[in-house]
Amino acid sequence: MSTDAVSALDAARNALAPVAQQLTGAVAAVLAALYPEATYVTVHVHQGQAHIGEVYTADGRRHGGPYRSGRVLYPTHRIGGWPLARLPKRAARPHVGPHADDAKRTLDMLLTDAWRCGARFTRGYIGRHYTTYVKLR
Repeated sequence: MSTDAVSALDAARNALAPVAQQLTGAVAAVLAALYPEATYVTVHVHQGQAHIGEVYTADGRRHGGPYRSGRVLYPTHRIGGWPLARLPKRAARPHVGPHADDAKRTLDMLLTDAWRCGARFTRGYIGRHYTTYVKLR
Protein backbone atom coordinates (compact mmCIF):
# COMPACT_ATOMS: atom_id res chain seq x y z
CA MET A 1 0.00 0.00 0.00
CA SER A 2 1.40 3.36 -0.94
CA THR A 3 1.28 6.46 1.24
CA ASP A 4 -1.11 8.06 -1.25
CA ALA A 5 -3.57 5.20 -0.69
CA VAL A 6 -3.36 5.68 3.08
CA SER A 7 -3.94 9.41 2.68
CA ALA A 8 -6.92 8.76 0.40
CA LEU A 9 -8.38 6.31 2.93
CA ASP A 10 -7.98 8.82 5.76
CA ALA A 11 -9.59 11.56 3.68
CA ALA A 12 -12.54 9.32 2.81
CA ARG A 13 -13.03 8.32 6.44
CA ASN A 14 -12.89 11.97 7.55
CA ALA A 15 -15.48 12.87 4.90
CA LEU A 16 -17.82 10.11 6.13
CA ALA A 17 -17.53 10.92 9.85
CA PRO A 18 -20.33 13.57 9.90
CA VAL A 19 -22.66 11.23 7.98
CA ALA A 20 -21.81 8.43 10.40
CA GLN A 21 -22.76 10.65 13.34
CA GLN A 22 -26.09 11.43 11.61
CA LEU A 23 -26.67 7.70 11.17
CA THR A 24 -25.98 7.15 14.87
CA GLY A 25 -28.48 9.92 15.62
CA ALA A 26 -31.10 8.22 13.44
CA VAL A 27 -30.63 4.92 15.28
CA ALA A 28 -30.86 6.76 18.61
CA ALA A 29 -34.09 8.44 17.47
CA VAL A 30 -35.63 5.08 16.53
CA LEU A 31 -34.68 3.66 19.93
CA ALA A 32 -36.01 6.76 21.68
CA ALA A 33 -39.36 6.24 19.94
CA LEU A 34 -39.45 2.58 20.98
CA TYR A 35 -38.47 3.25 24.61
CA PRO A 36 -40.15 6.51 25.64
CA GLU A 37 -38.83 6.57 29.22
CA ALA A 38 -35.26 5.56 28.34
CA THR A 39 -32.28 7.91 28.23
CA TYR A 40 -29.28 5.75 27.28
CA VAL A 41 -28.63 2.58 25.29
CA THR A 42 -25.37 0.68 25.67
CA VAL A 43 -23.44 -0.35 22.57
CA HIS A 44 -20.92 -3.18 22.58
CA VAL A 45 -18.28 -3.14 19.85
CA HIS A 46 -16.40 -6.40 19.55
CA GLN A 47 -14.32 -7.57 16.59
CA GLY A 48 -15.61 -4.79 14.37
CA GLN A 49 -19.30 -5.45 15.06
CA ALA A 50 -21.57 -3.16 17.08
CA HIS A 51 -24.43 -4.61 19.12
CA ILE A 52 -27.15 -2.87 21.09
CA GLY A 53 -27.05 -3.89 24.73
CA GLU A 54 -29.21 -2.72 27.60
CA VAL A 55 -31.43 0.33 27.75
CA TYR A 56 -31.26 2.57 30.83
CA THR A 57 -33.34 5.33 32.36
CA ALA A 58 -31.94 8.70 33.45
CA ASP A 59 -31.32 7.48 37.00
CA GLY A 60 -29.24 4.50 35.83
CA ARG A 61 -31.86 1.76 36.19
CA ARG A 62 -32.42 -0.79 33.43
CA HIS A 63 -35.43 -0.12 31.28
CA GLY A 64 -37.48 -3.23 30.59
CA GLY A 65 -39.33 -1.75 27.64
CA PRO A 66 -43.01 -1.27 26.98
CA TYR A 67 -45.32 -4.14 27.98
CA ARG A 68 -48.58 -5.39 26.54
CA SER A 69 -50.52 -8.27 28.05
CA GLY A 70 -47.61 -9.05 30.36
CA ARG A 71 -45.08 -9.42 27.53
CA VAL A 72 -42.25 -7.11 26.53
CA LEU A 73 -42.99 -5.67 23.08
CA TYR A 74 -39.40 -4.80 22.17
CA PRO A 75 -36.89 -6.89 24.16
CA THR A 76 -33.78 -4.77 24.63
CA HIS A 77 -31.41 -7.69 24.10
CA ARG A 78 -33.02 -8.57 20.75
CA ILE A 79 -34.13 -5.28 19.21
CA GLY A 80 -30.78 -4.68 17.50
CA GLY A 81 -31.00 -7.93 15.55
CA TRP A 82 -34.52 -7.39 14.25
CA PRO A 83 -34.89 -6.35 10.61
CA LEU A 84 -35.98 -2.74 10.16
CA ALA A 85 -39.20 -4.03 8.53
CA ARG A 86 -40.18 -5.68 11.84
CA LEU A 87 -39.98 -2.42 13.80
CA PRO A 88 -43.12 -0.28 14.11
CA LYS A 89 -43.38 2.12 11.19
CA ARG A 90 -44.32 5.03 13.47
CA ALA A 91 -40.91 4.70 15.12
CA ALA A 92 -38.71 3.81 12.15
CA ARG A 93 -40.10 5.61 9.10
CA PRO A 94 -39.53 9.22 10.27
CA HIS A 95 -35.86 8.50 10.97
CA VAL A 96 -34.74 5.99 8.34
CA GLY A 97 -37.22 6.87 5.60
CA PRO A 98 -37.87 4.27 2.90
CA HIS A 99 -35.33 1.93 4.50
CA ALA A 100 -37.91 1.22 7.22
CA ASP A 101 -39.24 -1.54 4.94
CA ASP A 102 -35.82 -3.20 4.59
CA ALA A 103 -36.09 -6.86 5.58
CA LYS A 104 -32.30 -7.41 5.77
CA ARG A 105 -30.80 -4.40 7.54
CA THR A 106 -30.89 -4.20 11.31
CA LEU A 107 -30.12 -1.49 13.86
CA ASP A 108 -26.94 -3.40 14.77
CA MET A 109 -25.85 -3.29 11.11
CA LEU A 110 -26.47 0.45 10.94
CA LEU A 111 -24.43 1.03 14.11
CA THR A 112 -21.64 -1.19 12.75
CA ASP A 113 -21.57 0.80 9.51
CA ALA A 114 -21.51 4.06 11.46
CA TRP A 115 -18.63 2.75 13.61
CA ARG A 116 -16.65 1.72 10.53
CA CYS A 117 -17.21 5.16 8.98
CA GLY A 118 -15.80 6.94 12.02
CA ALA A 119 -18.69 7.51 14.43
CA ARG A 120 -17.74 7.00 18.05
CA PHE A 121 -20.01 6.34 20.97
CA THR A 122 -19.69 8.03 24.35
CA ARG A 123 -17.83 6.25 27.13
CA GLY A 124 -18.77 6.76 30.76
CA TYR A 125 -20.71 5.51 33.75
CA ILE A 126 -24.23 4.28 33.13
CA GLY A 127 -25.83 2.70 36.15
CA ARG A 128 -22.91 1.04 37.92
CA HIS A 129 -20.89 0.21 34.83
CA TYR A 130 -18.27 2.05 32.82
CA THR A 131 -19.56 1.46 29.33
CA THR A 132 -19.94 2.72 25.78
CA TYR A 133 -23.36 4.19 25.14
CA VAL A 134 -25.54 6.32 22.88
CA LYS A 135 -27.62 9.04 24.49
CA LEU A 136 -31.25 8.94 23.39
CA ARG A 137 -32.38 12.20 24.96
